[in-house]
Amino acid sequence: SIRLLEHRSPVCMENCEIFQGDLQVVDSLDRVCSEVDTVIHLAALTHSSSEKGYFEINEEGTKNLIAACKKNNVRRFIFVSSVAASEEGGDYGISKLRCEEWIRKSGLDWVILRPSEVYGIQMEEGIEKLVAWVEKYPIIPVIGDGSCFLSPVSVDDVVKVMMKILRDDSIKKETLNLCGPEKMTMNELIDRLAEIQKVQIKKIFLPIWFVRLGIGFLSFFKSSLAFSDQIPRLLCRKDQSIDKTQAIVSYNQKQIEEVFLLSKPEEI
Repeated sequence: SIRLLEHRSPVCMENCEIFQGDLQVVDSLDRVCSEVDTVIHLAALTHSSSEKGYFEINEEGTKNLIAACKKNNVRRFIFVSSVAASEEGGDYGISKLRCEEWIRKSGLDWVILRPSEVYGIQMEEGIEKLVAWVEKYPIIPVIGDGSCFLSPVSVDDVVKVMMKILRDDSIKKETLNLCGPEKMTMNELIDRLAEIQKVQIKKIFLPIWFVRLGIGFLSFFKSSLAFSDQIPRLLCRKDQSIDKTQAIVSYNQKQIEEVFLLSKPEEI
């Protein structure tokens, strides 16, 4: 049987027990972990103007979940981290790195998954938001010179790997990257999305200092359009190699054209 711990967004799934809970409420974690063999931990604060929030929810919440797992004799712990989990990845990246450290010394049979830029049809942020901008606007703002590297990965591919790992008990104490089939710069990604959409766009390069200043101005007015933490998360160096992952759990990654071209209605 499957259990799902939901926080704010109501979920309705067949053959699934739904529990209301919160990473910061220990009692709710005890209930959902009772008589459970494997926990898949995907919950996290991803966008916040509060540095403290990332650590209170991501790090402390993960520690609470680990404690609940140990108390209830949960055997496996699969954690969805990020390729930005590093000291250079901003508060979010650092909080994810600390989560990984707690998991590695938990005593559980853990697997840490580090997805890169996950995208999919009907997702509303990240690359899907960039797709919408390219489709609607002739000018696309780019942070810095657009040379930072990305490795977009389809959400379907991420789920397939997670299911394979879930079914294979022999995979444990491994940190695996879940990245797409290729690395590309932000400039290359925007150009390919424009080609898919069959539109002409112009890129406007914004100095990083200018973007930081703009985000600081927005944060003063409590805006949720952008957060300063997103800049180091985007620009930090990332390990996007999938050689180790492919050796342990092989998966065929989709290229962005396969996903977005198939989603477009055929022209008559």
